Amino acid sequence: MTSRQRRMGDMPLVLLILYTVFIGFITLTPMQLDVSPAGPIGRLLQFFADHQVTSWLTYPLVEKLANVAMFVPFGLLVALHVGRRRWWVGWAVGAAFTCLIEGTQATLLSPTRYATISDLITNTLGAGIGAVLALVLMTLLPPRGGPEEVDRVVR
Repeated sequence: MTSRQRRMGDMPLVLLILYTVFIGFITLTPMQLDVSPAGPIGRLLQFFADHQVTSWLTYPLVEKLANVAMFVPFGLLVALHVGRRRWWVGWAVGAAFTCLIEGTQATLLSPTRYATISDLITNTLGAGIGAVLALVLMTLLPPRGGPEEVDRVVR
């Protein structure tokens, strides 16, 4: 395996580390990002509520969809890192990570954050979707590289 192939092989792990830090920033800081009605999300939801076609798009629904969407890349990256045989680890690690997040919110961040079973379910669902997507990708796409190069040394 060349150093270029090795670097590309580490890409899911590097992205996973960066994405885990991002999720930690979003979920484990004392203050929520945008909860006021005057904020961008509040204004967008009010715009949707004002129109009959999109009035069904409520804050609770958007929050649940956002939780699912936030963990899809996490499950995908974990599964890509561990490989096709252990793709389900992306789902399991996503469930464990969300348990850690919700537990931290319930104990250490309880004055400003709220741990919910709904978040636990939607985050785990997102990680599972990501892990299944990774499995599909790994099944459809050919494996990286080819036969390993052999270094021949003549002595």
